[in-house]
Amino acid sequence: MDKDKLPGGFLLLCLMGAFAIFSSTMSKSPTLTWFSEYLQASDFEIGLIAAASTVTGIFVNITAGTLSDIYGRRKLLITSGLIFASAPFLYLVITEVWQLILLRIYHGFATAIFMPVSLAFIADIFASERGEKMGLFSSSTMIGRLLAPITAGFLVSIQFLAPFQLAYLICGLVGLVAMLISFRIKPQEKVEQTTETNRVGVIEGLRAVIGNPSILTASSAEAATYFSIGAVETFMPKYSDDIGIERWITGIIIGLQILTIAILRPTFGRLSDRYGRKPFIIAGLTVSAVSLIFLPLTADFYKLLLVMIIHGIGISLTTSSTSPLISELSSQTTLGSGMGALETIKDIGHATGPLVAGFLIGASGYFNSFLVVCLILLVDLAVVYGKLRP
Repeated sequence: MDKDKLPGGFLLLCLMGAFAIFSSTMSKSPTLTWFSEYLQASDFEIGLIAAASTVTGIFVNITAGTLSDIYGRRKLLITSGLIFASAPFLYLVITEVWQLILLRIYHGFATAIFMPVSLAFIADIFASERGEKMGLFSSSTMIGRLLAPITAGFLVSIQFLAPFQLAYLICGLVGLVAMLISFRIKPQEKVEQTTETNRVGVIEGLRAVIGNPSILTASSAEAATYFSIGAVETFMPKYSDDIGIERWITGIIIGLQILTIAILRPTFGRLSDRYGRKPFIIAGLTVSAVSLIFLPLTADFYKLLLVMIIHGIGISLTTSSTSPLISELSSQTTLGSGMGALETIKDIGHATGPLVAGFLIGASGYFNSFLVVCLILLVDLAVVYGKLRP
């Protein structure tokens, strides 16, 4: 396929990703931690709130990906768009911690459907250069991730209307744009099948993916990486408050980390297309582990920014290779299942990161908490090195 003539559906998907992920990221990073504290949640409850949406993904990702193999990608993309558009407005009426947990579960359906279906859609279009193209898609979502914390930090700081109302109102409006774009995306639909064939397709797709050790090993690297992301994105804003950094500056720090990921992922993806996936996954896990041991030792803006950027480099190295590797390990008829398996296992890590970090921070402080995160990355590094073929 001519690199200069990217399919229109791919470009629309990237545009939807930018708006959808801006909306969903702004609802949580760094807004959710501060909103949880506003509702007087404990450290453990903050971790539980942060994990709630990701727990949804554990059960939804692989199902959504498999259903898109059978019924087509478009219906699932529209469903995710409807949730991206509706969930943010519900934050405006939240007054209790338990309500926030339930809303985060609902909001989690949006990304849990959108990501595996989008990755499968990209794999449908591009038989080669998947690392580069998935990296480009990821970078488009990273535009949203980059702007979201900066915007949220500014809106929360000015406290117009109420401490968090304006931020969530903007989340909703941007989510509406993502929903409208989803109606314009028209990926190739699957041939209609009977109900019995559909049921068999789901079961066989799940078996094919779960029974592949290489897929599970590659997904574990994504899970370990997102374990660290979940811990950092939930408790770095709180740590930043503790060392006296203003909230709008915290938003900038998070934004610069995301900018690092957005810039580097397509490049690392293109290099992994050429030189193989395993070296980049191993390098990413190593860099992420080393960076996080220093996070609770930082005491000013510049050191914290450096740690976050190095962590971003590690994230870029690992995640630039995991998605294309799994698309290559999956058969053409189980691409959605493969992408769903990746997202499901990833979300197990993403959900447990805030829970474990919240418990450990409450029990023994930041250093021991991030030491555990570092050790988990190193353990998975050993697994990938020993189990994943080059």
